[in-house]
Amino acid sequence: MSILRKWGILLMISWMLGLASCSAEETDISLQLVPTTRTTFNNAIPHYVYFDAEVKNAETLTIQLFKPSGVQTVFRNRRHVNMNRKAVRRTQYQLKKGENRKTDLNILFRSESDIGRWRIEVTASAAGKKPCTETLEIEIQVPEVPEMGQLGEVHAFLEGEDGNEAVPVREGKIRFIAQNPKDPTFVKEYWLSKKYDLRESANKKCTRAVFSMALSWLGIDCTPVRMSEMLWGEEIYYNFDPVCTKLGNVKRRSGDLETLWKKYETGDGSPIFLHFTYEGGAGMHALLLVSRDRMNPELFYCVTSSTPVNTSAYPDGREKEHVIPILIEEGKIGAWIQSPMLEIYNKGKIDEIWQWYRTDLP
Repeated sequence: MSILRKWGILLMISWMLGLASCSAEETDISLQLVPTTRTTFNNAIPHYVYFDAEVKNAETLTIQLFKPSGVQTVFRNRRHVNMNRKAVRRTQYQLKKGENRKTDLNILFRSESDIGRWRIEVTASAAGKKPCTETLEIEIQVPEVPEMGQLGEVHAFLEGEDGNEAVPVREGKIRFIAQNPKDPTFVKEYWLSKKYDLRESANKKCTRAVFSMALSWLGIDCTPVRMSEMLWGEEIYYNFDPVCTKLGNVKRRSGDLETLWKKYETGDGSPIFLHFTYEGGAGMHALLLVSRDRMNPELFYCVTSSTPVNTSAYPDGREKEHVIPILIEEGKIGAWIQSPMLEIYNKGKIDEIWQWYRTDLP
């Protein structure tokens, strides 16, 4: 066998081996994908998967998506969604000379996406060089029904949920406020005074009910109708800062859920006020987050002033329960929530996260 033929065979073998994985030699293309968000989740809500590409000697990155069946499918990323563009079969990014890292690459996985292992495929290429392809596996699971093992503990926080009589405020307890006049726990004194009658509009005042409950935890007695009396009007500015000013001993703070939750746990603030929109922004609601599951930190026990649920299948559960489970993966503005018991709130999008704190206490 001639020397030239031997070299030809060796070059062919080398090229074929190179197809199996990306070369790391100085003159070849190399690629590594680094996820920056979770890659395993359920399909109850949409999820963006973000990742970075560490690349060398490439000019272009091409991204494609494959279903668990192996079939290539169309997708959208954050930019497509923000610009209301249609889904595409691939996206390409041009790299500047010497650019070795492309950050914040992302794909949106819609709710109810197929269960199983998806594959994000990224190919780095350059003129005159063999392309390099790497994959990122995404596992989509069936939503699990959350266990609510701490219902009894949460019930111990609530007062006034068993009847329709007004109860006094006690610091460290939540005086329950129902907003639906047809609810057996509705207390007219919380919504009716000599000057104002808010009973007919109470169903539209979930934020006011939640604010009143948060204040009761701090030991401040301020019913929804008392707020109107203080400000001389039925309607109140949405963040309730004017009420805080009138009270003189309480202030509001906003932030991400984790930061405010730590304040709450250390006694430096009320339970968390969470406001969200649902059904594409057509509806909105507010909840008071009062407890967090010890086994599943994404599960929050939330007091709702509106529609009750049936938790009688759980320990300490009730047929008409105003404590509902909400799953929150990202406690920040714009993130989605999961509501396994009240489907209408599922895929709600967070738009406010607040708590209140006393200014007259050390």
